[in-house]
Amino acid sequence: MIDIEDAARLIWRNQSVDKGENVAPVDAERLRRNIVLYATLAMVMVGVVVAALAITPLALRLRDEAQESLRHELTLKMLAGGEVISRAIGLAQQVTSRTVIRQKLESYNRGEVGLEDLRAFTADKLGDALNLSPDMMGVVRVAADGQIVASLGQVTGISTARAAEPGLHVRLEQGESGAVLVVQAPILSRGGRQEGVDLVAVSAASLHAVIDQVRGLRGRTEAALVQMGASPLVVMASDSGFLLDDPTLILSGEALSHSEVRMTDVAGVVHAASGLPGTDWVMVLKLPSQEVTADVDRLLIWVGIAVLGAVGLGVLGLVKVLRPLTGVFIVQTTDMNRQITEMQKAQSDLAARSHDLALSNAELQEYAYAASHDLQEPVRTIISFAQLLARRYRGQMGADADEFIGFIIDGAERMRRQINDLLSYARLGRGEQVMEAVDMEQVVVEVRQALSAALTESNASMEVTALPPVRGNREALSRLFQNLVGNALKFSKPGQPPQIRIDASSVDNWVHFRVADQGIGMAPEYHEKVFRMFERLHAGTQYAGSGIGLAICRKVVEMHGGRIWIESQLGEGCTFHMLLPAA
Repeated sequence: MIDIEDAARLIWRNQSVDKGENVAPVDAERLRRNIVLYATLAMVMVGVVVAALAITPLALRLRDEAQESLRHELTLKMLAGGEVISRAIGLAQQVTSRTVIRQKLESYNRGEVGLEDLRAFTADKLGDALNLSPDMMGVVRVAADGQIVASLGQVTGISTARAAEPGLHVRLEQGESGAVLVVQAPILSRGGRQEGVDLVAVSAASLHAVIDQVRGLRGRTEAALVQMGASPLVVMASDSGFLLDDPTLILSGEALSHSEVRMTDVAGVVHAASGLPGTDWVMVLKLPSQEVTADVDRLLIWVGIAVLGAVGLGVLGLVKVLRPLTGVFIVQTTDMNRQITEMQKAQSDLAARSHDLALSNAELQEYAYAASHDLQEPVRTIISFAQLLARRYRGQMGADADEFIGFIIDGAERMRRQINDLLSYARLGRGEQVMEAVDMEQVVVEVRQALSAALTESNASMEVTALPPVRGNREALSRLFQNLVGNALKFSKPGQPPQIRIDASSVDNWVHFRVADQGIGMAPEYHEKVFRMFERLHAGTQYAGSGIGLAICRKVVEMHGGRIWIESQLGEGCTFHMLLPAA
């Protein structure tokens, strides 16, 4: 290898010989600096161009996918809101479809029955309608002549001024306990004549929850429910200061007429709107444009930093290699370009897979929650009407019919328990979890109170030592210990009162809890299996339950960053161990 100074002297000698004159020798240090400078500039330019060509298409694609993801999420919330309205209308139609009460109302309209007799009869027959659903708040029945026939439940503040309007209507009113959905359902005779109207008040909590979920889709999001018409108005909003501006009104009209999610960007604010099926209501959200692609922008910044870092390392390496070089300037860039290309491809694949996985997980959780939530209503309907059959026709259709009705009620009750447990499992970790210092001794006191009837009935003894506080979600921890104590009561040895002991010890920044019992225990090969969803070691007729309780326990502990495991032998009881973060 020729030294840089030797190369400079050789160049100077050749120039002197060729031209036959005396010239100054080449400055070796200056030549060194120029070579390094130009090579560095070339390397930086190549790196910037490659990064721009690689990142720009990725950025555009990811930003488009972020907007499409927002559109998809809003579509899901629209369907959830429409389902709330559909359930409310379904409840109202169940109330109006009762034949015996309708016939009595027809007799009143014909003058065959007095108003007081009609009121007494209707109040008696319509009373069990309030048990159709936990969301049912009250019913007001108005006859065709405007007389109020029945007023049951929480109906204070419900106006009957619009009762004479024909057809089915849904509106939002302020009841005695807050906003309620009022479904105005006509009562029609067999000939199609309107005999009266039912004003069914249904809790608006589910609809408000949907609005809150829309509000939580992105950072600074404003969400509202707008009723369109001659004078559009905001019927429900996440923020009392929600402004119904011109872009919002125009977009809401388009969404209602096209029955799809409409989006536009006006002055740096993204407006999105989607109509609720079967109503003239539109779900609207507004958020700053940068919030839509905030996650993508952060990802692109980190990708850019990584690319710049790679280019910087390449420049440093190039400088280090070039300094001792002389007349021949050879830079091997094949491997570097290949590594940059592979890194960019890996980053692109990682970004795409991360986005797909996040979207898939969100859709799966939303589906599990919606499915378990929406299944409750048909199960309640089955149970209600089966119990109604049992009360009204027991002994009239034969012993076999009574037994079959009992089977229906028992099966539906088991299904309801499974759905409720599945809904509890899906709710864990949804939304923002409040983490605070939790007094575990008070939590165990509340668990003892909640299970007091079962503890007394089984003559169980429950020993609790001093329990250190932990940092976590109080409601979830209460559910955890209630499930474990309930498990100990359920799987106690026949003929022996259950004995339960709860103690704890501090280990560094953790608290080690132990819940021990003297029950039937389990073989070691089942210690991991019991934490899976719907896993049962015994027949459903032997021990009640849905097989979700211990899965909920594991999810609660892992939600707190801890760990849960079992020590047990068959016939020797169980000890559940948990590590939870100390307060």
